[in-house]
Amino acid sequence: MPIPMGGPALLWMALLLCHTSKPTVSLNPPWNRILKDDTVTLICHENNSLEVNSAVWTHNNIRLEETSSRLNIVKARIQDSGEYRCQNKDSIPSEPVYLGVFAGWLLLQASAEVVTEGESFHIRCHGWRNQNVSKVTYYRNGIALKYWYDSIDMSITNVTVRDGGRYFCTGCIRRQNHTSDPLNITVKKDSPGQSGHQSKYSWLQFLIPVLVAILFAVDTGLFVLTQQQLALLLKTKRTRKGRKLDPEKS
Repeated sequence: MPIPMGGPALLWMALLLCHTSKPTVSLNPPWNRILKDDTVTLICHENNSLEVNSAVWTHNNIRLEETSSRLNIVKARIQDSGEYRCQNKDSIPSEPVYLGVFAGWLLLQASAEVVTEGESFHIRCHGWRNQNVSKVTYYRNGIALKYWYDSIDMSITNVTVRDGGRYFCTGCIRRQNHTSDPLNITVKKDSPGQSGHQSKYSWLQFLIPVLVAILFAVDTGLFVLTQQQLALLLKTKRTRKGRKLDPEKS
């Protein structure tokens, strides 16, 4: 009696689906532009947003020694700039996260450099070594947007294409005026076709775990059925041998 081969095949399919999970990298503080001597922590998350137990970290495709879920960069240097990825033993590498380390007294930081119409973003005028910045003014395309005596983050909500452009800030540190380098922020038009395309496939992240569970259940059922068939086959063979050896029936 042939043994069903569906079980191992389904199990391999389940394993392949599990291995398609991809972790994500977040930053704490959440800025991907920092100044020299700043400190930032990169955190490797699983799909469920929990931190992984252990991780392999790479910087510009070079493997790092850190193996925990958190990669701490203390007193950042210019050479710490570049792309960072993480992965654990059960995943493929994450999408790259770019970290830029700059030299200067002032740096304009943004929560996002590319946003879609209707979304929001924040900008911040950051001083070297976290020194206090006063008399802060934010500019877009050379036009002053807001002035604060103290350094306060500026939020731009429900953005439109007109909110895109070159942003920079000015401020005073130790009674000296400083100006940050400009930062381009792009605002994309909200495309109904694009959002529909994303929602069309967003259900896959929920379908895959369910499919894996179904495949595992089917594989288990086939395994039990195969065991029962083998037991029945062995019992039948023993019965036939017993009849041949019985002298009264020979």
